[in-house]
Amino acid sequence: MFRASYPFKIGNKLQITPGLLSIYHLSKDKFTSDEGVQRTIEDSEGLTVNGNLFLNYKINESNGFQLGIGAPFLVRDVRPDGLTRRFVANLEYGFTF
Repeated sequence: MFRASYPFKIGNKLQITPGLLSIYHLSKDKFTSDEGVQRTIEDSEGLTVNGNLFLNYKINESNGFQLGIGAPFLVRDVRPDGLTRRFVANLEYGFTF
């Protein structure tokens, strides 16, 4: 796994951080069949590259919001992990004390 990102300040309260997240799946996934036999899933190894964008809004010194957006640019041929998405977004509220 390798992540590269760089934050850009836009005024005093807003920051935007674009980035790339690459994950290399080293081996083929396996599963156990109904008969109890472990089987390998062909073409399940390889590289995935995701683009990320984070928008941070600082309300004050202790409170803020973060909007995170991500989408895959490059995917493995077979993805049996169930995490396949075309687009992901989340909104987060954070505070420090």
